[in-house]
Amino acid sequence: MYRILFLAMVSVTLLYGCELYQQDRYKEYYVVESYLVAHNSLPEVLLSKTVPLEEEYSYKDAAIDNAEVEVRWLNADSTIRRRYPYTFSKDGIYAPVQSATVREKQLYQLLVTLPSGDSIEAKTFVPGDFKTVNRDELSDRYVYQGDEQIEITTTPSGYITDRQTYYVFTIVAEETDSTNLTPFYADLVEEQDNSIENFYINSSGIINEGNYERNSDNNISLKVPWISFSFYGHNAVVANAIDDNMYDFLRSQSVQTGGTSLSPGEIQNIRYNINGGIGIFGSLASDTNRFQILRPSP
Repeated sequence: MYRILFLAMVSVTLLYGCELYQQDRYKEYYVVESYLVAHNSLPEVLLSKTVPLEEEYSYKDAAIDNAEVEVRWLNADSTIRRRYPYTFSKDGIYAPVQSATVREKQLYQLLVTLPSGDSIEAKTFVPGDFKTVNRDELSDRYVYQGDEQIEITTTPSGYITDRQTYYVFTIVAEETDSTNLTPFYADLVEEQDNSIENFYINSSGIINEGNYERNSDNNISLKVPWISFSFYGHNAVVANAIDDNMYDFLRSQSVQTGGTSLSPGEIQNIRYNINGGIGIFGSLASDTNRFQILRPSP
């Protein structure tokens, strides 16, 4: 599920990420995609390769089969605490041989040996768990862009470097008929020929300390941006505390895709934090609430 939640944010760059490097000639890159979620089972790992932009993309054709894949739970000094071997499933998808639960505030490593003999390596530190503490104060229904905005108060999520916590809201629409589109997304679908399926799952930008309040009891209050809701009706609102890999990727992706005033010569390449390839080996902790978004009165 969580791979799907983030796919809308990262898929285009994962497919064609090599084109975002400043280079005169196309170079093929290995692509890895996997997200560890605190207190969830170890996730699948997806392996593929990039293709030139002028070629039609097919994940099945780009998938890399028969690689050796292992996820490792590491000690603080990066020595191996436990190994989790993976097995090839199909179309570049690898699954853990045995189920295991991802632990919060722990370091994990991905190691891939490809049929070519090349290798891919990455590490992630799983953010600390958190939970909503004001559920009883939240309404089940909110009027879209009304005076009362959804504000979720959570316990803080810790991180290895004691840095501020970075959040991303993911909104999963549950009533995805075109008649339920909110105005901005109705325009994107009806007037600009975007596929409605692109907005079934929607995500906010990164929310940092400048955009949320830390209360006297050290809890954090987060306002859900209205622009994150693409459909009226029932929506699942998932608050995600993200690791450094997700933060670096999403922040630099935003710069690459226009979320900056920098000139092209100043724009940095997307930061993948993966040795031997590109993509995402990231982690997060999450908490879910559900709300009904009502149409404003005429």
